Amino acid sequence: MEKEEQLQVLKDLVAFNTVDANEKDIADYLSQLFKKHGIASEIVDQFDNRSNLVAHIGSSSKKVLAFAGHEDTVHENNLADWTHDPFIPYVEEGNIYGRGVTDMKSGLAAQVIALIELKEEHADLSGQLRFLATISEELTQGGANFLSKRGDVDDVDAIVIGEPTGQRQSNQNHHYIVYAHKGALIYTVKSVGKAAHSSTPELGIDAIDNLINYRQEEKQYFAKQTGEDDILGKTIYTPDIFEGGKQVNSIPDFAYQKVMVRTIPQLNNDQIIADLQELVDSFNQKNGYNLQLEVNFSGYPVKNDADSSIVNAAQAASEEILGNKLDLKTLSMGTDASQFKERNQDVDVIILGPGNDTAHQTDEYVDLESFYSFIRLYKQIAINYLK
Repeated sequence: MEKEEQLQVLKDLVAFNTVDANEKDIADYLSQLFKKHGIASEIVDQFDNRSNLVAHIGSSSKKVLAFAGHEDTVHENNLADWTHDPFIPYVEEGNIYGRGVTDMKSGLAAQVIALIELKEEHADLSGQLRFLATISEELTQGGANFLSKRGDVDDVDAIVIGEPTGQRQSNQNHHYIVYAHKGALIYTVKSVGKAAHSSTPELGIDAIDNLINYRQEEKQYFAKQTGEDDILGKTIYTPDIFEGGKQVNSIPDFAYQKVMVRTIPQLNNDQIIADLQELVDSFNQKNGYNLQLEVNFSGYPVKNDADSSIVNAAQAASEEILGNKLDLKTLSMGTDASQFKERNQDVDVIILGPGNDTAHQTDEYVDLESFYSFIRLYKQIAINYLK
C-alpha cells in the first residue's frame, strides 16, 4: 500500500464511534478490506452490533503467530474540550488526532496493513500469521474471552498485542516492548440497610455506616499484603467509588463501593476473591449487616520469558526497522493478554504498538512516523518469528 492508502485505513477506523459499542462496523470494514486483498476472514458476532474478527495468512501446520488488537475505545468525555471532533480524524504537523487513535486503532490498522502487505509480497512465512480483533477490551476484555473460549488461541505459539507502548520524551516517541503486566480485579461491595426517618434513626439500619466499617477491615487486609513480584512489584489497591443515601432526612438503606485491584501472581485474583468473601461473610454474622460481594471483572497477571522467541524476534526487528533495539518493560495496566494467557498458558505474549501516553486523554494523537514505522516493524517481526 502507498502511504495515502495506509493513512486512509487509519482514518476510517477512527471515524467509527466504537465507545464500548458498534464494533461490528469495524469488523465489517476490515472483512471487506481483507476480501479486497484476497484474505479470508470470519466475523464473529457476540452481541447486537458487536462483532470480533478473525483472519489469517499462511498455514497453521507449523508455528502460529497472532497479531491482536481491540476495536472499542473509551468515552470521549467532554466534546467541548476537544480541539476537533474526536470522531473526525484530523491531521496536523505530522500527527493524527481522534478518539482511540492511540488506544489502539493505530496499532490495529498497522497490524491489518502488515498482514495485507505480507500476503501481497508473497512473504516466505513458515507457519501462520493470524489476526484477532476483539470487542470490549476497555471494560471487560469480553471479546478476547469469547475468542479464547472458541479455541482461537489454542494453537497459537506467540501473540503481539498492538496496544500503545510509546512514551513522549523530548518531543520524541520512545517505545518499549512490554512482556509482563499486572492483572486486574474489579468488584463491588453492596450494603443493604433499613430506611427510617432521620428523627428516629434507631428504627433504621445505616447502610453507609456498615459499609464504612467493612471498608476499614478491607483496607487493613490489603495493607497486610506485603508480597512482591520480582518484575511486577506489589499489589495495587484502589477503592475508587463510594456512594450511599438518597436524601438528607432519611437513614440510608443502601450503599456501595467499587474497587479496582492490580494483581500479581503471588496474590492472585481467585485468592483475593475468596478472602474478601470470607470477610463479607464474617460481617454478615453480626447483627444488622447485609453485605454482598459482586465480582465485575477478573483479568489475570501476565508474565512471559524475557528471552522468548517472540521477544528476540521483536528486538531484532526493531534494530533493523527503527535503528535501535527496544528495551523491555513491565506495566500495571491490563490487556487482552490476560484472557489469551489464561486459556493458553504456554503462549508467549508481548505488547507493542505505535501509540503513546495520550491514551484516554483529550486530543489523543499518534505521530504518523510511528504509525508508518510500525507497519514495517510488524512485518519484520512476523518474518523473523515465522522463518
